[in-house]
Amino acid sequence: MSDQSLVKLFKHMAWANHSVFTILSELPEEALLFSAWNPEWRVGNIANHVVMAQPRLLARLKKETAPTEVELPLTSAGMKALAAQSLKNDEEFLKWIDQPEEMLTFIRYGETVSFQNTTVVAQIVNHSIEHRAQIADILAINKMDVINLDALDPISYERANR
Repeated sequence: MSDQSLVKLFKHMAWANHSVFTILSELPEEALLFSAWNPEWRVGNIANHVVMAQPRLLARLKKETAPTEVELPLTSAGMKALAAQSLKNDEEFLKWIDQPEEMLTFIRYGETVSFQNTTVVAQIVNHSIEHRAQIADILAINKMDVINLDALDPISYERANR
């Protein structure tokens, strides 16, 4: 791995995701059912979505067919399993993120599309950031302000891993 900034970015993402999923596993299970603007987009569903997207994005980098998505239960045990699965996915990402730039073609929402592999790499990180923020916001709106995103930033990651 030659790009240390990219490696640090991915390791931070893995740490922040794992931190959020661990917090979710410790909340009352009804908190996993909280939603805000869309009743189908609940805290637990968003967490599942983050982890289920990881193998699909990784398959794009590896030029493989995306595996079948399996949603884990919206329970404490389900969130612990998400945390563990996410860490495994993140280990695999680290093997694939620092490749020479190339155009990848794959199916996205039923349409054949082409994007550079570096765009897919950027999407992996941005996708997690976006959904961690949604989870934190939904919990806060429902009077469970338990995820401090400022405590999950890259500076906090560095402090925690010195």
